[in-house]
This record gives sequence, C-alpha cells and structure tokens, in this order.
Amino acid sequence: MTTRIFHPLALAFILTFGYASLSQAAPSCLGGASSGFRLGGAVNHPKSFTPKILGGYQTSKMTVTYFSGAAGLVTKTFVGVPLYDLISEAGVITDSTRKNDMLRKYLAINATDCYQVIVALAEIQPSFGGEQAMVAFATVDATGAILPLDDTEGAVKLVMPGDKAGGRNVFHLNTIIVRSAP
Repeated sequence: MTTRIFHPLALAFILTFGYASLSQAAPSCLGGASSGFRLGGAVNHPKSFTPKILGGYQTSKMTVTYFSGAAGLVTKTFVGVPLYDLISEAGVITDSTRKNDMLRKYLAINATDCYQVIVALAEIQPSFGGEQAMVAFATVDATGAILPLDDTEGAVKLVMPGDKAGGRNVFHLNTIIVRSAP
C-alpha cells in the first residue's frame, strides 16, 4: 500500500483551487500556424491582431540580415507595423509614483510552440534604445511583389533588426504580454 503525504500548504491549495487547476496552468504548446496574435498584459487596451488588421495601420518595409543556424545567412525584406506603435496604442499601464516606471516594463513574446523571447520596452522606445522592431505580416520578393508570410513563418512574426542571430525573430507569433519587473 502506498501512502501519500501532502505538505499542509499544498493540501490547502489543492482543496481550495482543485487539482485540475494545477495542470491547466501550463500553456498549450502545440505549435503550428497562428492566424494572428494577442497584445495584452499591463495595458489599458488589449487587442487581437491578424494580418488584415495590421494592414490597416501605417506600414513600413524593413530589410534585415541575420544568421540562422538552419539556413545560414538570411537577408529578407518584411512589411509590417512597428512594434512600438502597437504598444503605444495599447497604452502601457505605469505607476506615476515610480521614477521612469516605463523602464521597468518588458515584453514577453510567445510563439504557438511556447518559444519565448523577452524584449525590454526601453529597447524599442524612441527616446531610449530606438530599435525598430516590427510585427511583420508580409515579405517583398525579388520582383518587388508583396506576399503573405509563408507557412514556415506563420501569419505574423516579430522581426528584430540589428540582431546578428535571428533568435529574437519570433515565427508563428501568438502573444505579446507587457509585464513589469518586480
């Protein structure tokens, strides 16, 4: 006969919230294509985006070159919306009693397969790092035609220019969550 001994706090948690909630806390990491992404977290106006919705914004083109372990040196031109524009529209929630509270904020950026990167908000703020991060929804081919992203990249992806490696270019973008450092 097997006897299980629970720590009193663990037992109290299970009795209060139920055992099922422990397994449901883990995000779904099934991977696969994403038709868009959700911007949320510490913002006043959370919103979902698809390529069609992004196409209604002021878009720009950006050519980036980075090293991909699988593909070697990659140079591509993307069409999308500056990430800072989307974050600004969402309205980051700040604490006015903290000096430069915006500098404590960061973005947890997730793909459908739970690949995650962290970007400090100050990196993309024009008054600080000024990096031109983009949420891309299309590419430009050799003839100049604008084409949707292919199935390997997803409907939308994060593009981080200036990175020597493409690790922060998030394919199959699923969520961007604004958070605050403790």
